[in-house]
Amino acid sequence: MYVLLARNAGFCAGVRKAVKIAEEAAEEPDKWFSLGPLVHNDEVVNYFRQKGIEPVDMLERIGEQPAGIIIRSHGTSPEVIKQAQELGLEVRDATCVLVKKIHEIVTRLRGEDYDIVVFGDARHPEVEGILGWCGQRASVVASADEVGYLPVMPKVALISQTTRDEKEFQKVAGALSNKCRELKVFNTICSATRSRQEAARELCRKVDLMLVIGDLKSSNTRTLSKECQNTGVRTFQIQKASEIKPEWLDGVSKIGITAGASTPDWIIKEVLDRMTLYEEEKMLDENQETNQETSQETQETQEIQEPEVKEEVSANEESFAKLEAEMADFTTPNKGDVIKGKVIQVLDDEVMVDVGGKSEGIIPLREMSLQDIDSAKELVEVGDEIEVMVLKWDDDGTILLSKKKVDAKILLDELEESFKEGKVITGTVTGSVKGGLLVDVGIVAFLPASHVEDGYVKNLDEYINRELSFKIIEFNRNKRRGSQVVLSRKELVAEEKAKQKKQFWEEIEEGQVRKGRIKRLVDYGAFIDLGGYEGLLHVSEIAHTRIDQPSDVLQEGEEIDVYILALDREKERVSLSRKKLLKSPWEIVMEKFQEGDIIEGTVVRIAPFGAFVEIEAGVDGLVHISQLANHRVEKPEDVVQVNEKIKIKILSIDPEEKRIGLSLKEALNEMENQEVQDYMEKQEENE
Repeated sequence: MYVLLARNAGFCAGVRKAVKIAEEAAEEPDKWFSLGPLVHNDEVVNYFRQKGIEPVDMLERIGEQPAGIIIRSHGTSPEVIKQAQELGLEVRDATCVLVKKIHEIVTRLRGEDYDIVVFGDARHPEVEGILGWCGQRASVVASADEVGYLPVMPKVALISQTTRDEKEFQKVAGALSNKCRELKVFNTICSATRSRQEAARELCRKVDLMLVIGDLKSSNTRTLSKECQNTGVRTFQIQKASEIKPEWLDGVSKIGITAGASTPDWIIKEVLDRMTLYEEEKMLDENQETNQETSQETQETQEIQEPEVKEEVSANEESFAKLEAEMADFTTPNKGDVIKGKVIQVLDDEVMVDVGGKSEGIIPLREMSLQDIDSAKELVEVGDEIEVMVLKWDDDGTILLSKKKVDAKILLDELEESFKEGKVITGTVTGSVKGGLLVDVGIVAFLPASHVEDGYVKNLDEYINRELSFKIIEFNRNKRRGSQVVLSRKELVAEEKAKQKKQFWEEIEEGQVRKGRIKRLVDYGAFIDLGGYEGLLHVSEIAHTRIDQPSDVLQEGEEIDVYILALDREKERVSLSRKKLLKSPWEIVMEKFQEGDIIEGTVVRIAPFGAFVEIEAGVDGLVHISQLANHRVEKPEDVVQVNEKIKIKILSIDPEEKRIGLSLKEALNEMENQEVQDYMEKQEENE
């Protein structure tokens, strides 16, 4: 006969916390009580009664003696806690962290005007406590059928007692969806409960008989027993080893054992010992019968049978030794220990991890990642195996864990190796501070302003959100103030520029057209970064027209096309031109205008012989004094003024001599003739 023990059997984290608080209180001289049974297990209650901790159902029964009260793992209402404080009792809260989470949820929901429905047993102390946090304004249903008795409600929030069956919970949620316009569902069933049920169902498929150990008053044990029975395997719920009946074990080759969350290890151990004793007695009886039957058989047959018996005994001893080892006290991890664990529950603001030995710990959201995240669900899922560091045991007995610190250690090891070997790393600039930039390289590193480039940087903010390469120039993992990692780009930038410069001079030729970025503007021109080298665009080569300041036309950071005007390889100088790539004003004039066009122009200069009119930027035409008016003109300024806009007619265009003849007189005549013609046509239409 083989005995298999389910994983995750016995005390859960919430019960273990309550037991730890009670153990500590029992060592103190003052009298301590628990508000109701500490857990739903008479053996545990009796154990603490012997240590001086009495359960009471009402605070008034404590009397006036100096004493303290332990709030059990099921929790209680805020009114009871307030009453205990008013009575002068010292209160130690052993409420399970998951039950406390429910109290927080329902408190928030009350403020949002939700009707709260609790799936659970209305007489269970956990549910009674939850109702207290609901202000007694909540409905309790034990099944989906009971939802039908509820009224129609506008906004409903559903929560569950932590030890209920998840399938039934989903049925209740489905039934409630027909009772309201808006439904919020909070699955508050303890993941440890789910894990125990899954492990029990898995074990049922391997055995002929299941023993479920736990108090008959324990809700989660009853649910566990029901889950095993639903698999079809023969199942018995027992409270202790003495309740096992030998006839249950007849003909059974494999027995499975599991236990509720409030079942102590010593009771599980007693059941395992009882299985060992039963197997030894059975084998002893079988050996006696065998000896009688074989007394008349040959010595040869005896020699064959004896090794088989020894082999079976050895196998069972090994099996029981393994089970006892699993039941041995788990060594409490110390602060700073890095241990492996399995994720058993993921909430937005925390993660519960099974770290072995039936121990569970909590990772708060702030300890999940080196990066800022909104929810722990972004990083892990139930079933993931992760490494965590033990930060401390909280006052309530919970193991506080950190994934962030393990990730930081691994990352710092990698960064230290890169520092020692001079490796290039990448990171993203996240912000600027006094004296430099902050860079995300897994942790926040510092990039001094003097190491951003190989020269002075005017505006550090231009680098924010850019992913760049760096070398680590300073590393100190034990540094408490300032950054543990200091970076530099100076050497990398200089190397890259040297490489680009070499490539530039190998490929550059006069007459080429290159794209460049305006690095800086000066009075006499602009320096253009051509990708490895800077060339000068003189102010005279920016445009065909006269430019007073380069900044009137160009902007730093702007990308433009430039023409390679001249190269001096010895002095490493490059002369550039922009106007070579632009159409000349005369080319524009030839494309836009022709002789006989009447256009608008601006008087720019007056001479004794006429007026010069600009018809395109950089191109002037002459209106001779004889073409200013239909009458004799003594002085041009009697007709036109500088900066005046006038209509003129193009008389002639000489592109070779770059001369244009204009007439104000003919433009006026044609416009007057056109006005007369338009007037006559309008009169004819009116007749």
